[in-house]
Order: sequence, then C-alpha cells, then structure tokens
Amino acid sequence: MVFFRQQQNKLRELRRSPRFEVHYPAFFDPCDGSTLQSCMICDISAGGAKLTVTSPIDMPAEFLLLFQRRCRIVRRDDRQIGVMFLKG
Repeated sequence: MVFFRQQQNKLRELRRSPRFEVHYPAFFDPCDGSTLQSCMICDISAGGAKLTVTSPIDMPAEFLLLFQRRCRIVRRDDRQIGVMFLKG
C-alpha cells in the first residue's frame, strides 16, 4: 500500500482516486483463446482495482476484466439513465 506517516501517527492515502471496498464476482479473459477464469473484485477506484484470483503467478500481464451487476433504473432523463446496483 502507498502510505506515508503524518504527525501523531495518522496515515494519509497517496492514491490519485479513492478506493471503495466491494465484493463483486467477476471474470477475466486472458485473451489467449483459453476459457474465462473467475475472480473477485475486492476494491475498485477510477484508476484500478484489487482482485482475488486462484493463482496470481499464472496471470497474464494484461487481460480483459469482465463483471456484471444486476441493476434497477432509478432515474430517466433524455438519453441517460441512473441505475442502482442490486444485491445478489
């Protein structure tokens, strides 16, 4: 993690965008013709995410992350909608 110590033992986050703890089931596509593999998104931000995977050593350097969330429309305007993520 990227932290540095401030006065009175308080830590400050140095990441560019805030991270949010989530527990989203997801899949990744190694993009090499093999099958999709499952993973769990543990936290997510505008710039990246932390994943739990079965075998980190076997992960390719680059891959396609796929996740889906069940949603409900909560707002409709012109050509845009707002959605709420549903649990489960």
